[in-house]
Amino acid sequence: MKILIVIDSLGSGGAQKLKGNLAKSLSDLGHVVELFIYNPKGDFFASEFQSYGIKIHAVEKKKDGFSLYIVKQLRSIILKHNYDGVISSMHAPSIYAALAMIGRSVRGRLIVCEESSSNAPVPILKKLLFYLASLSAYSVVANSFNEARLLKRRPGLSKKTHAILNGFEIPALSKDQTITQNKNLKLLVVGRIAYPKNGVNLLKALSLFYDRNGWIPRVEWAGRRDGSFDKSIEMQKEMDKYLLKNTKLSSKWTWLGEVKDIVSLYRKSDALLLVSIYEGLPMVICEAMIEGCFVIASNVCDHPFIIGDEERGFLCDPLSPESICNSIERLSVMSFSEKSNMIKNAREFAELNFDQGSMSGAYESLLIEHNSC
Repeated sequence: MKILIVIDSLGSGGAQKLKGNLAKSLSDLGHVVELFIYNPKGDFFASEFQSYGIKIHAVEKKKDGFSLYIVKQLRSIILKHNYDGVISSMHAPSIYAALAMIGRSVRGRLIVCEESSSNAPVPILKKLLFYLASLSAYSVVANSFNEARLLKRRPGLSKKTHAILNGFEIPALSKDQTITQNKNLKLLVVGRIAYPKNGVNLLKALSLFYDRNGWIPRVEWAGRRDGSFDKSIEMQKEMDKYLLKNTKLSSKWTWLGEVKDIVSLYRKSDALLLVSIYEGLPMVICEAMIEGCFVIASNVCDHPFIIGDEERGFLCDPLSPESICNSIERLSVMSFSEKSNMIKNAREFAELNFDQGSMSGAYESLLIEHNSC
């Protein structure tokens, strides 16, 4: 089959990385996969797509907000190349794809993907348009069970919505994974420095940890500053002020910016901290579990299913600095054998649930089903 994936950019985001994994895996199955983007300046993952041999159709958006130009360009490409299927990722790209595929002259079938959460503060008009795009699609795919359940409650989506979890090529478990004890803990945060990542409550939790224990773990945050959302900019300013006032904490805190070799960070860290107030299924949790990095995550969305009842990591209340602090404290006093056992359980869960072949096979089945209709 000939398949087009539609996304906004190749910037450093989880959706972009996920679609890279999907593109490669579908290509490995023998399909011709191409990509459409409309913000070519975000090119963090461009080299990966190019290494997979994926043809990239890059059209630069001429202005902020909705662009009819993008709809026209995308429609022209879809009609010219006669794709068997189009897979769109995230709200705006899905809206563009749905509009571009209106009419009988378009042959391919649309699969709309939701990799975030219905709890995200998306403008009402964009939410409405995404819902209409989902109604027009042959299938809607969420990358988490929780989000799939929420989508199925919406009129017209119950029978066409599916959950397909993130997929990865899973390597042999590295023997280089760090497991330290007591006052040498090194914690890792991976993701955009954005409002949903709950950075201020994390800082408050670390301050509380210092007050109760007299020391602070080292913390590294890998990710870019998100300037697209007022609440994110406000959170960044608040975090900067907090770190400026708390020198004990700031001396242990490092902003890494965007990092290509994220795997080496998992292997050098004692735990991934993900205390988001909402999520889909974060790529970073899956990656950490695959690489043998302990996980502390907020008890939202699919996290309780992924982590279990203290089987594969710790859960915390993202709105409670004390709860976050308690989880870090528990990690700091765990025995080597306890931590190793949880890491082993997490790896086994990842191997069973985050296989790249299973993900691409599920998408392939949907595309075959659509084209047989």
